[in-house]
Amino acid sequence: MRRIWGHMPRLFAQVGVVAALFALPVHASFAVTASPATNVKIAVLAFRGESEAFTKWRPTAEYLTQHIPGYVFQIVPTTLAEMKSAVEGERVDFILTNPGNYVEHEAFHGVTRIATLRSSSYQSAGNRFGAVIFSRRDAANIKTLRDLKGKRFMAIRESAFGGFQLAWREMKTQGLDPFADLATLKFVGFPHDRVVEAVLAGEVDAGTVRAGVLENLALNKKLDMADLRILNPQNEPGFPFALSTSLYPEWPFAQLKHTSEQLSQKVVIALLGMPKDHSAAVRGGYAGWTVPLDYQSVHDLFKELHIGPYGMPVEIRFSDLLEQYWHWGVFVVTLMGIAVLWGVRVEYLVTKRTAELSRANAELETQIVERKRAEDVASKRQNELAHVSRVNTMGELTASLAHEINQPLSAIANYATGSVRRLNSNTIKLTDLSDVMGTIATEAQRAGEVIRRIRTFVRKGEVSLTPLDLNTIAKEALEITSAEARRHDVFLHEDFAENLPAVIADKVQVEQVLLNLISNALDAVQSAETGTRSITITTSQDQSDEVICAVRDSGCGVEGDDPKRAGLGQEGYEQLFEPFYTTKLNGMGMGLSISRSIIEASGGRMWVEVGGQGGCVFKFSLPTIAINLPTSEETDVG
Repeated sequence: MRRIWGHMPRLFAQVGVVAALFALPVHASFAVTASPATNVKIAVLAFRGESEAFTKWRPTAEYLTQHIPGYVFQIVPTTLAEMKSAVEGERVDFILTNPGNYVEHEAFHGVTRIATLRSSSYQSAGNRFGAVIFSRRDAANIKTLRDLKGKRFMAIRESAFGGFQLAWREMKTQGLDPFADLATLKFVGFPHDRVVEAVLAGEVDAGTVRAGVLENLALNKKLDMADLRILNPQNEPGFPFALSTSLYPEWPFAQLKHTSEQLSQKVVIALLGMPKDHSAAVRGGYAGWTVPLDYQSVHDLFKELHIGPYGMPVEIRFSDLLEQYWHWGVFVVTLMGIAVLWGVRVEYLVTKRTAELSRANAELETQIVERKRAEDVASKRQNELAHVSRVNTMGELTASLAHEINQPLSAIANYATGSVRRLNSNTIKLTDLSDVMGTIATEAQRAGEVIRRIRTFVRKGEVSLTPLDLNTIAKEALEITSAEARRHDVFLHEDFAENLPAVIADKVQVEQVLLNLISNALDAVQSAETGTRSITITTSQDQSDEVICAVRDSGCGVEGDDPKRAGLGQEGYEQLFEPFYTTKLNGMGMGLSISRSIIEASGGRMWVEVGGQGGCVFKFSLPTIAINLPTSEETDVG
């Protein structure tokens, strides 16, 4: 009989809905018959019992039924466990529960809030609530939360948001662990009145309930607030009840994932349009609805307490797992056996492959050492060859260089002989003798400078990449070759760009490249039968910030040197840079090859172009300081 009477309110609700349908006008009843109304179930957390939940929330369901045609809304009172089962089985369409329970459903089942309750009291209305922690006023040894250590404490249940979890967070903030520091922690379940009665009766030393419960009991003459002491009292402006915790958003009205969005929109419009003094709100003890609030503070509480969606792993006994999942255990053991066998096989293969790799690595290291040795030998030979090329270049310029040295030496001899003769005849003044000595010194320095340049050029030393002024190097190369050019009636011209950035290269090697190009140009110009004999050296900076040097001659051109290359274009000109290729009768064929190697080792490039009016142009580029420099391993060419 108790079970039947417990379900009587739900039966009355359904009978009331049927009666309301029969009370409709005739044309309305035909409409219902033609298109039956859809039942919509709202699961409500019945924290004060099923009967009171029906009484409180049935008017709200009737309000929604009246304002949303085609739907009949039903209240389904549930406990926390029953609501979880109903949501998981999708047996309800909406839920109305406390914020903590909502956050769990939001995280685990995809439930979405669409409105937030506005609570009501005899003083004011609001959309936030908290909890109150209290003891009897005559308990002189309990005045703060820290005083609860070693005392008896009572709450609704561990999973009750306003009935325990809010107080739990405040205790933790005060350094008190309710599960370890209290003498006893007792959970009695809903309704909240039980906790208040137990504290007043002295069964426990303190307890916690949702804020407003004490005032409601006092309003109904069930207790005197003067008999209680509020612990950790908080003062929140506008909040009308005794409070011991922070405030959190009120109960949310939420939809399930399977609920129609169109229906949810209608429900939102209906709820937000409910006046705060509507009979459904008055009978439900609230003051209407507001847009859904932010429940991040609830998430923060759960994170701090490691509960709900942020709960710590639960301790599970091995015997329970074995009893429930023994067949999976057999499968895992079998799988582990296969894995062990597979691991043994893999280990064997790894050991085998490791040995093979070790042998291959030893062979590779040997090859690397041999290759490094070969590269060192090649580099040394290249250095020797470059040195030979420089000496050979000086050999070709011997006559001109001898003339360059002979001029200052002849001048020195003439001035010295004349001075001796005038001294013997006593016809020279001291001032004139001083001028003559100065001229002799100048000519000697001139001869010494020529010899110094020759010695520097033909010396054999280590490559040194340093910042250089290409214009200065080009001028020195012109000075060295100027005598040879005059001897063959060839005009040397310079067209140097100003303010060029410094390049990174070896001075002697760049000078060697320029002398080789000028020497080749002199040979090409001498072979030309007609026209002006001229060689022009230009410097410039391109768009990539490289410095470019060009040696242009007025000779017969590359194709004239070798008719086989006629019509081959740029690819045919590349043959000029191959080792031992030459168009000279007594040439080695290494000058251009070595020159390109020097330029590329410095990070530049070298190429040849056909002249616009006969002849050809050899160009090379060098990187500036701002451009990435080649490593020392890339500059082994001597």
